[in-house]
Amino acid sequence: MTPILVAQIVLLLFVFFMLLNSAAIMVYVERKVAALLQQRMGPTLVGPRGLLQPLADVIKLMFKEELRPKAADAFLFTLAPIISVTAAFAAFAVVPFGAETTFFGLLPHPISLQVADVNVAVLVIFAVASMGVYGIVLAGWSSNSKYSLLGGLRSSAQMISYELSYGLALGAVLLLGNSMSLTDLVNAQAGAWFGILPRWYIFLQPVGFAIFFIAGIAETNRAPFDFPEAEQELVAGYHTEYSSMRFSMFFMAEYINMVTVSAVATDLFLGGWHGPWLPLSLGWIWFLAKVGFLLFFYVWMRWTLPRYRYDQLMDFGWKVLLPIAVINLLATAAGVLYFAA
Repeated sequence: MTPILVAQIVLLLFVFFMLLNSAAIMVYVERKVAALLQQRMGPTLVGPRGLLQPLADVIKLMFKEELRPKAADAFLFTLAPIISVTAAFAAFAVVPFGAETTFFGLLPHPISLQVADVNVAVLVIFAVASMGVYGIVLAGWSSNSKYSLLGGLRSSAQMISYELSYGLALGAVLLLGNSMSLTDLVNAQAGAWFGILPRWYIFLQPVGFAIFFIAGIAETNRAPFDFPEAEQELVAGYHTEYSSMRFSMFFMAEYINMVTVSAVATDLFLGGWHGPWLPLSLGWIWFLAKVGFLLFFYVWMRWTLPRYRYDQLMDFGWKVLLPIAVINLLATAAGVLYFAA
């Protein structure tokens, strides 16, 4: 095996391992941030400062009994969480998280810090991430439960409503960067205007960033857009009938999707791994810091904002977010044509 192939395999395993553990890490962070916002302690008993609580949760889920409703479709009931978690892992495969590196001269030529470097990465993410909703819809239908079915239907309607705005926000960035490669888009944001202001697209596309992130929250079914689960109305929504490791796969998929949305937003709008004070070889530290900030914002929103009514969700998506996204895209296209002339 060549050194390049070995490095790519190691990188693949590293990304898989980190995504696998991101759910456990985010559970701990979410509990601690929620406790901070509510002026309480959060996990404290299992390990120092409750650090081993995620491990205790994993062990508990592993030893819980796998239950399935008698009238459920056994095959689709099992397949649904696999689809969701597979789509979540696959979507992150094309996300770059650092500059090209030779790993301190160990490789004959540099490789990208991403599992797969494709020149249409934005399209791949858009397509693969959309597949996750099939797992949710199948879970709702195959469970043979009215609560699960309503959760699955809500998720599909929510995905359709916000996917358009999500795609239009992406389109505005593609017009600025003139590329569908995430690596090219990040490299286009290197440097600074007037030697002070970073050339990040968020300063050219503040409206696009807001649309992208709001639609991303809705796409990942997080509060205040968590209608597919809606505990007060639907028990647990599409995963009401799931338990043990099948339930944990849905849980994992949700948190991995949060990481993916935050990572893509970082690459598209926040300059990716570019930042002051650190050399390019350590740019991944900036990348992690930006992703961490966006994930904190995810949690902050959950424990701050109340859930909207379902009709308000649909009205906001179609009557507010979509028109603003269309106007933003047209204004961006006009600006690009004007300054290119």
